[in-house]
Amino acid sequence: MKKVELSGWDPLEPTCGFGTPSEYARLKEIVINGLNPSEYNRLRKLRNSIDVDIWISVEGGYIVDLGLGSDIDDPISSIPPVVWEFERLKELSLDRNEIKDVPDAIEKLKVLETLSLMDNKLTIFPESISKVTSLKSLVLAGNDITSIPSSIGNLKRLRHLALSNNRLKTLPESIGELKSLNTFYLWDNELEHLPEGIGGLDSLTETDVKNNRLKAIPDSIGNLKNLILFGLSDNRLERLPDEIGGMKSLKSLWLARNKLEELPKSLTNLKSLRTIQLIGNPIKMIPESLIKDSIRIII
Repeated sequence: MKKVELSGWDPLEPTCGFGTPSEYARLKEIVINGLNPSEYNRLRKLRNSIDVDIWISVEGGYIVDLGLGSDIDDPISSIPPVVWEFERLKELSLDRNEIKDVPDAIEKLKVLETLSLMDNKLTIFPESISKVTSLKSLVLAGNDITSIPSSIGNLKRLRHLALSNNRLKTLPESIGELKSLNTFYLWDNELEHLPEGIGGLDSLTETDVKNNRLKAIPDSIGNLKNLILFGLSDNRLERLPDEIGGMKSLKSLWLARNKLEELPKSLTNLKSLRTIQLIGNPIKMIPESLIKDSIRIII
């Protein structure tokens, strides 16, 4: 016999009397629920090192998606080293744990596209993540991160970035180097300003910076020609730059609960605009040209 394929059992549980792959010395190939022997052994090693839920997706005998879910009584505080041995990983989810750092070994995941560390204990943005240049989606929401390193500009393929519910006070100018970024979420932080570099996000279609401490936004914001939704509610904005009139694709502008007394006339240049939310501002006058059937003004 050259090959045996075991299916229908949990690969982390005893296989109804069958031994582990190492006990089949004469077989050339053993496949357990789609896993090749090396991946099976790594998975067993991972199972033996932690006591939390593990979920996987398999392609061609290799684990491509891996999730380690927290146990309410015993979340993991560090990432098990064996994780870096799953070199075919495209997606790694480590949400709702107590992880405080990401080691440099994450560089071994050369094809990783999605990394999620939502609701952990990170206090700094791990520099190691900036070396995973294959990333397309990065979720670090719900941590205690206070700053972002300039090296984030290395993530040229990044399309989705979620940094909400942290303690960010600033963003680096290099954020504008993320030319592929489509969605960028920053709500519930402590940002007092946005860098001019944000105007370099050519592909950005949606961003929400609500519930921060912004008093103004940079003139470069007018360069965001593809932005469709711009969320700025619950800040301290006293004015908007005239350059905002350059955001030709903008459909929704959320400005609730700021300190705006007037709106720039350049808003009338936004031919795609459909909704402006202004509730909770001391607005004295709305440009007459904005008052039309095609635009919903919430005041």
